[in-house]
Amino acid sequence: MRRRTFLGAAGAATLGGCVNLAGGGEGGPITVGAIEPLSGPFTPWGTTHRDGLEFAVEEINADGGVDGRELSLTVTDTASDPTDADSVFRRMVENEGAVAVTGPVSSDVGIRTARTAEELSVPLLLHMAGSEDVLSRDSRYTFRTALLPAPTTMRAQAQLVTDAGYDSVGAIIADYAWGESVQEGIDQHFPVDVRTRVAPVGADDFKPFVRQFPEDLEMMIATGHPPGAVTIMRQQFQLGYEPAVTTESGFPPALINDALGDDAARGITHTHLTDVYSEEFRAVAERYAESTGDRMGTHEGYGYVAGQLIAEAIRQAGSTDPVEVADTIRSIRFDTLYANPIEYTEWGELRNQRQVYSGYEAGAPGYYPEADYRLTEVFRTEPLAPYDPA
Repeated sequence: MRRRTFLGAAGAATLGGCVNLAGGGEGGPITVGAIEPLSGPFTPWGTTHRDGLEFAVEEINADGGVDGRELSLTVTDTASDPTDADSVFRRMVENEGAVAVTGPVSSDVGIRTARTAEELSVPLLLHMAGSEDVLSRDSRYTFRTALLPAPTTMRAQAQLVTDAGYDSVGAIIADYAWGESVQEGIDQHFPVDVRTRVAPVGADDFKPFVRQFPEDLEMMIATGHPPGAVTIMRQQFQLGYEPAVTTESGFPPALINDALGDDAARGITHTHLTDVYSEEFRAVAERYAESTGDRMGTHEGYGYVAGQLIAEAIRQAGSTDPVEVADTIRSIRFDTLYANPIEYTEWGELRNQRQVYSGYEAGAPGYYPEADYRLTEVFRTEPLAPYDPA
């Protein structure tokens, strides 16, 4: 467990290990929990989200905290184990008085902890966990913050196809729930026939599937096979395929750049909500670089947004009661680092968000001159209707 409090001298005396309920006790620090995958296959997501979240808490506390109370952030590695994540979530709420918890990446973790959030009546802000099964019409305490569910993401990619005028589109889908949801979204929303091939979740040789697509393929959808997406990208190039666009599954962009090198600039697109082209993002990214020495990417942005959203909900609620904080999040309109303000349905789906699709090119963004790549905008959607579980 990693506990970050970012307390000033006046608050340092509260860190002696005693447990404070109700958000840290009246006048004390407000506890926020983060259940992050800091080991295992989802580590790149967990570490980037944690780093952005910690920076948000640092800035909030440096600016006087929330209504005069500082935030105390407790971060625990769940290794994407649903049972462990659930146990940690319960401990953070029941023993440490967490007002809200964030961090799940795996859909399995999201589904398990979402049930616990409803049971405990404590807000849970998902990082990724994109399965549409995480939320139901009865959900009141679980909120998406970054990855839109598969049906909405496919509606977004259908907009990209229409805008670009593509006719030749292929997709490799994994044989599990996320892949099936992507397939359903393609069937429902795409304006052209998509050639789809289904591959095992553990596949590492996608060449037999790629060879079944026409040589003039204009768009490859790798979104439906997150475990194999990078391999699909690499192997299509090895076979001589050069689609104008290859869509991925919301990976941290540094992961794609490190894995593919110069090949990342061959039509690979990063899908994100953080608007890295806005002045608001540039200003935060410059402060982040100055404070940490590191580059702020889209997923650091998600962590930053989660921290700021929790703080803003506490301010607007005028309370650290988790029920009141959740009620405030459901009714909030919060203008932050995204292309559109954050707004929610009653059941916790994001309303009217714009997905941005970005390519890679050599060079550095203005806010981090030491970088060896930068993102360049390829497409951004119109505001997307929220997914309705009904």
